[in-house]
Amino acid sequence: LFAGTGMLNLWAVSTDTSSLPVTHLCGAALAFYLLVEARLALRRTDTFGLLSPAFLALLFHFYLSYLLALTVAASEPRVLGRFGQWLPATDPAFAQTMVLVALAVFAMRRGAMIAQPMCRRLRRGVAVSPLIRRQIRPHIGLVVGIQALYLGLVALAIELGVYGMLSRPEALEEHLAVLEWLNLSLAAGTLSFFLILLRYFEIGQERRVPLPVTAFVVLLIAAHVGAGALAAFKSQVIFPFIIAGFAYFVARQRMPWHFIACAAVALTVAYAVVEPFRAHIAKNGPPETLVAAVGAVGEAYRTREDLAHQSDVGRGEAFARRVDLLGVTSVAVAYVDAGKLTTAERHAFQDSLLLAPILAYVPRAIWPSKPSYSRAGLWFNQTVLGRWHDTRTSVGMGPIGYLYMMGGVGMVALGFFGFGVLQALLFDGVARAGAGGLIIYLSVARTLVTIPTSFGPAITGVLRMLPIAVVAQWLLLRRSR
Repeated sequence: LFAGTGMLNLWAVSTDTSSLPVTHLCGAALAFYLLVEARLALRRTDTFGLLSPAFLALLFHFYLSYLLALTVAASEPRVLGRFGQWLPATDPAFAQTMVLVALAVFAMRRGAMIAQPMCRRLRRGVAVSPLIRRQIRPHIGLVVGIQALYLGLVALAIELGVYGMLSRPEALEEHLAVLEWLNLSLAAGTLSFFLILLRYFEIGQERRVPLPVTAFVVLLIAAHVGAGALAAFKSQVIFPFIIAGFAYFVARQRMPWHFIACAAVALTVAYAVVEPFRAHIAKNGPPETLVAAVGAVGEAYRTREDLAHQSDVGRGEAFARRVDLLGVTSVAVAYVDAGKLTTAERHAFQDSLLLAPILAYVPRAIWPSKPSYSRAGLWFNQTVLGRWHDTRTSVGMGPIGYLYMMGGVGMVALGFFGFGVLQALLFDGVARAGAGGLIIYLSVARTLVTIPTSFGPAITGVLRMLPIAVVAQWLLLRRSR
């Protein structure tokens, strides 16, 4: 994949039609560098190491977010050409961002490598801790009960107006204190979902699984897909199959090709269902009850032809635009380089990371004026992109853009170095220490692999989740025999 991408970008450089020759050259260099880092990672690890976030991030963050759209732009220039309204010279701006991406990869991988001695000491400590379960033997009744609670919380979040694209700005402000714990409870539901699937695949490897159990698992996956569709996020429709693939891989140490195929099919279905649903929300406002939300999904699908706007953008190009961070990161970098970022704004970005441990563990009941840094995407859309009239849309600038807002090139290198250390500690130090350690890692794996745009709040979320994951694995897993 990396080698082929590098060759395609070199081909784009050789043609006279490319408007981004320097960027494509930098893209080719980045693709081959990712290939080198991936091969080094695979040579130094075992099969379980394929779950390492420092390895998976090469594909699910750096490739998808910075190389895919550039490669598609070789034949579809509109993918990145739309950023010309904010960037006077797109080619040098994109090329500068590609250099920052390579720096981020280098810093992250070196951080993960340098942290290995600390990981070994941590692993020995976690392995003998009485708080960490040794085997994955879940309390089935408890995890099934948490699934029922999860589905109830989805309905509650919809009723409160704080669920996905159904959120209302006034409701988010009103229920800010509840929202943090609601998100943690939803994360617990995802964890119990993983445990049920893991136990199902383990049983299937030993003996034939009863048909009612299989039917229950299928319905459970469908419920999570439905919850993702109601959130109006295409990624949430695909995510249940990714969790199932992870569970299958852990249980059987084989690649989950059938779940990968299901995820691909789910992506196609998501475009057919979620896009009309979003258009319906934009036209009629978010529904306020679960029943109304389900009805709105059905109505949106039936009237999708009326809701769709005329466009010659194909789904492949639309997907590349959706995952691309190269353009928005370049805009963020140009905004800082132009001196438009105020000192107060820079300090706010810095505080979101420096205060992460305090923000993670001090409740709002004790600190009523505790700041929230979760609206950086809305600020970026309104202030940097100039869309002041849009009070609902959040646009992610990418973690590189976020760190560049904090302190330029040095902060990008330092931030990703620290993130690599965190990835290594939680995977090589915790996940490899036993079944309970694996559960703790998987509770934050998505953040460690995809590296969200809001870098500071993402670290806060990881820190907040860790003690909850420790308690969760202790409660949900049985004591070792």
